[in-house]
Amino acid sequence: MVAKYGSINHNVEEKDNDNSDNEENASENCTRRAALFNYNYGLGVILSIISGILFTANNFIINQFQVVVSDAVLVRCIIQISIYTIIIYSSSSDRFLPHDCKKKLFTLSQALAGAINFITSLASVSFMPVPDALCIIFTCPVVTMVLSVIILGDKLNILKCVSGILLLLGVVLVCQPPFLFNHLQDDSLQTLHDNLYYVGVLLAVTACCTGGLKNVLVAKCEGVSTANLVNWSAIFGLVIAVSYSQLQSDSRILSADLTRISWSDWFILIGLAVSGLLAFTAGTKALKLISPNVVSSLRAMELVLAFGVQSLITWESPDTLSCIGGGLVLGGVLLLTFQDRIFDVLRLCQPNRETRLDEYSRLSEE
Repeated sequence: MVAKYGSINHNVEEKDNDNSDNEENASENCTRRAALFNYNYGLGVILSIISGILFTANNFIINQFQVVVSDAVLVRCIIQISIYTIIIYSSSSDRFLPHDCKKKLFTLSQALAGAINFITSLASVSFMPVPDALCIIFTCPVVTMVLSVIILGDKLNILKCVSGILLLLGVVLVCQPPFLFNHLQDDSLQTLHDNLYYVGVLLAVTACCTGGLKNVLVAKCEGVSTANLVNWSAIFGLVIAVSYSQLQSDSRILSADLTRISWSDWFILIGLAVSGLLAFTAGTKALKLISPNVVSSLRAMELVLAFGVQSLITWESPDTLSCIGGGLVLGGVLLLTFQDRIFDVLRLCQPNRETRLDEYSRLSEE
């Protein structure tokens, strides 16, 4: 009888030990998952910021040095296709296109949207001032939020709405485009808006919409490598660039003037291609690590940095509206970036608030 009860106690102790081991393993797994999430989130934020800085620098270089957009796109796409095709075929686990038909569709769709976004972004700064183009292009988070609700099924909460409004107001106040603030500009600073200016506006709007679409489509390409996504964007970009160069009379690479391109021009074209490739790859990788809304908003924050650098170069301080706009953009970015943590804090505070209300009701009854 004693042996029987001793066996039962021994079995109970073994079960308790197993339960405690399972709890410890579950706790360790949760800790690992949390650490991995924080690492991916931080890496995605860093890659987004790097992507925005490089893209903004490219826009200013194209505008200041009067770079032919079709030539820049051709060089960039050829280098990009060469590098990533080698990467794809050297990887035994990678394919040129995924097996799944839906993923094939999303891969090709994001490639087309990314190519149009890239080309129209560069072309817009050739027809209009960089600040005006950026003002339109950096409203992309609003497009991304709307499309995320439609395609990804994301919920549109109050913080996202407020953040979108702050971003829209911020970029408008920072850039102060003449078509909105013409009455505030001095006569000496007013720009003559001919038909080419409005061509730039149309290109910038196209870049804004396709950028938001691309951000959402990349999020649907789960399991597809970054190399594949970037490579297909370059293939579509090359096709569009060849067609675009036929319409642009000063294009030299696909003409008899190829041998007349100077070494300095080749250096600028290759430099733009490499930096643009790094920016595009970093942005695509960031979209696979964090929310497309956060990526778009972090890119918008680079607009404030661009105007700060411009002020240092020109030795002219930004006016009051620009400072207010910069604050709104920064506030919108921070609000959207930390929206989950803000909601977590509100949830933690909610029980305490209810407890205080119950206590207040009890005291009132007494």
